[in-house]
Amino acid sequence: MLRKKLQQHILKCRVYYKDEVELLVCPFNKAHLIPEPEYVHHTKSCIDRKIIAHYQHSAPAELNEETRHAKIECEENWDNDDVPDYDPDAYVSKAKVVREAKGLFPAQRKAFIKEERKRLLNEQSDEDNDNEEAPTKSTSTKTSTTSTSKSYRATPYNISNRRR
Repeated sequence: MLRKKLQQHILKCRVYYKDEVELLVCPFNKAHLIPEPEYVHHTKSCIDRKIIAHYQHSAPAELNEETRHAKIECEENWDNDDVPDYDPDAYVSKAKVVREAKGLFPAQRKAFIKEERKRLLNEQSDEDNDNEEAPTKSTSTKTSTTSTSKSYRATPYNISNRRR
């Protein structure tokens, strides 16, 4: 059996034979499944126990004068600076970055897009365009003052023969 397939094999056999044999898991290696009578003997003689025992009984590293270094003094202290926190929204509103309107209603989205155009292209957006075109549009719409004919409201857009 391949070593990489052993863990998968153990898991399948554990499920398949769960009522026949009670196997305990070794505390040093989860791949070791041992029958209950042999468990104590295995924990004393397990090969992987040496790895754990080595770290438990080894002495901690000692600090000598060679391993210590002098404290480094510095003129600046980043903890004492009174700098405002980073605000990503404030940064993006001033930077030349294209933002996307997500989770907004259509009217809010249109207003957002209009503000983005102003911000990025330094335009006065559609309002100036509407004001420039408004005289030509309003002259083309008809309003009637006679009592027999129905009156139509003047619209800023050229909508021919359409009632609002």
